[in-house]
Amino acid sequence: MNMINVTDIRIRIHNVLSDLAKNGEPIIIVQRSKPVAYIVSPEYFMKMQKPEEDTLSKSRARSMEKIRQLREKIARRTGVQEDSTQLIRELREGVGRYE
Repeated sequence: MNMINVTDIRIRIHNVLSDLAKNGEPIIIVQRSKPVAYIVSPEYFMKMQKPEEDTLSKSRARSMEKIRQLREKIARRTGVQEDSTQLIRELREGVGRYE
């Protein structure tokens, strides 16, 4: 990776961009000896963005598959469970309570 100072890039921006187009290698812009930015080719940038999208989609698919498997496992162990909403209503209203 090439490194260039902020002052030099102001003077030689055309040469820097030509070098980037020629070899496609990212360029580090430094200010006071610390990296402050990178210049990358459009192709490199697109490659950097794509894996994130693919990884996120694959991660979501794996998570959904795990959830589906857990639901099946619970259903096999306990059978189909009734909706608890009706039971809670009956308990609140006193239906079936022995008072």
